[in-house]
Amino acid sequence: MQKQLRVLLLGSGGREHAIAHSILKSPLLADLKVYPGNAGFNKDQLLPKGSLDWNDKEKFQAACKGKYDLVVVGPEDPLVAGVSDWMEELGIPCFGPSAYCAQIEGSKDFAKKLMLDAKVPTAQYRTFADFDSSLNYCKGKSLPLVIKADGLAAGKGVTVCLEFVQVEQALKEIFHDKKFGNSGSQVVIEDFLEGEEASIFAICDGEDYILLPAAQDHKRAYDDDEGPNTGGMGAYCPAPIASPNVIEKVKSKVIEPILKQFSQIGKPYKGVLYAGLMIDSKADPFVVEFNCRFGDPETQAVLQLIESDLLELFYNVSTHNLKNNSYIKISSSHSSIVVLAADGYPGDYVKSISIDSTKPKEKDTMIFHAGTKFADDGSIVSSGGRVLGIVSLGDSLKDSIDKTYSFINSFKTDSLFYRKDIGRRAL
Repeated sequence: MQKQLRVLLLGSGGREHAIAHSILKSPLLADLKVYPGNAGFNKDQLLPKGSLDWNDKEKFQAACKGKYDLVVVGPEDPLVAGVSDWMEELGIPCFGPSAYCAQIEGSKDFAKKLMLDAKVPTAQYRTFADFDSSLNYCKGKSLPLVIKADGLAAGKGVTVCLEFVQVEQALKEIFHDKKFGNSGSQVVIEDFLEGEEASIFAICDGEDYILLPAAQDHKRAYDDDEGPNTGGMGAYCPAPIASPNVIEKVKSKVIEPILKQFSQIGKPYKGVLYAGLMIDSKADPFVVEFNCRFGDPETQAVLQLIESDLLELFYNVSTHNLKNNSYIKISSSHSSIVVLAADGYPGDYVKSISIDSTKPKEKDTMIFHAGTKFADDGSIVSSGGRVLGIVSLGDSLKDSIDKTYSFINSFKTDSLFYRKDIGRRAL
């Protein structure tokens, strides 16, 4: 493939910074533009603020027409809005599923029904649209229970309830306080799954797929899996829990049935299919959730192990040509990421923290920006709860994690906190 590609990358997090880091290595790249981006990108890569709006189809299409050869979508919101469909209408290949397929993340009820039809193993559940009936259902169930706002909630719409008071609180926040707006018009209530978590990304072109190395995320804010759920405080890859035996089960029981189900509906799935799994004591996988995009922060770790041309892979997927990438080269190294978050996250957190951008780079260690922006004076300050991700490669998982923490210990982290036990379970 010799085509030079003008690429538009949508998103503003560490996931997008890591994607850009990989595709900038490609000889196929002619130009990269990013929206809205963050302070980890060069300013000439960032499109002007307000120049794109993925909630307005006509304006979005007008802003992209004739300017790009490939659109890569990082977060879920543009996909649920329909950006992939809009680009296809213009003849621009888009790495990401259609709005119909993106419902697998956009509606947990949709995802559960799809899994039921495809006979994909998952927790038993019920869906409710009001406080009283959902509370009455919970009264007849044994704890723990998992309560999920049906729609998109930036990773914060899930509560694992160990006590009944937590059940009442979660349902009140969703139905009475409207904490998640329209995303909380319904709740999905699931039985709790025991086991160990793993994240697996399938790259699909509508017909064929490949699996990337499995990762394990750390959702809780504090060490020893204490504190509230977050968007993710760290991850490592590959995850030992995903043995060859487990991977074969994931293929046959999870990925292939769900892709077949989409095809039978007449809506083939294209892009990343993220399977958030619980692996039980018998090494059987159960789906906790599906997402329609790369996970964050797992992506920052996983992509470092892909030695093939990521841009070529994205383009072939987007043009339904994955057979050209039936073999991708995966490094034998290990990768880990530790997230530096603003004090107070995931609640009210410290804002506009000054970020030291003068730290010299070290071999095998990368800094990926997430919640950062350029201040008026050109300096870099924080703009979100998860601020930076520190990623290291190593010959072993311990080597990778040691490098990551060694770098962090030499890094200025005023008003930032991080978990100090990422990867300990695997070690």
